[in-house]
Amino acid sequence: MELDPIDHRIIGMLQENGRRSYSEIAEKVKRTEVTIRRRVKRLVDEGYIKKFTVILDPLKTGRKIRAFIRVKTAMKEASVISKRVHDFKEVDEAYFLDGACGIMLKVTVDDLQKLREFLEVQLGKVSGVGEIETCIVLEDIKSTS
Repeated sequence: MELDPIDHRIIGMLQENGRRSYSEIAEKVKRTEVTIRRRVKRLVDEGYIKKFTVILDPLKTGRKIRAFIRVKTAMKEASVISKRVHDFKEVDEAYFLDGACGIMLKVTVDDLQKLREFLEVQLGKVSGVGEIETCIVLEDIKSTS
C-alpha cells in the first residue's frame, strides 16, 4: 500500500501529538472520524506506525547530560557490540553506520561523572570497542525527544 496525502497528514498530526483525537484529525482533513480510525488502524497494521509512546524530557527527570558517542570497531565486532549497548540504560538510541563511522550512540546520564563511568566502566570494557569519540550536547536546536 502506498501512502496518500491524507495518510501523510494523519501521520504528521499524530507525530506532533500522539494523543490528538480522531475527531480533531477528521475535522482537519475533512473526513469522518470512522475513516480516520480505519486509516490509523491500517497504518498500524501495515507497520507504518510502529507504536504510540511517551517521550520523557530526560533533563526534567534528573538526567542532565546528553552526548553522542561514536564507537569505532572492526566490522566483525559490530554485531556483538550492538547487542551489548542495546541493554545499557544510558543509551537512548543506537545506530550502526556505513563506512568508517562505526556505531553512534545517543546517551543521557545524570552528570559528567556518570558519563565518565559509562565510558570507562561499561562501554570501554566491551570487547571489540576501539576508539571512542564523545560529543556533549550543549543545546537542542531541533529534537524529537
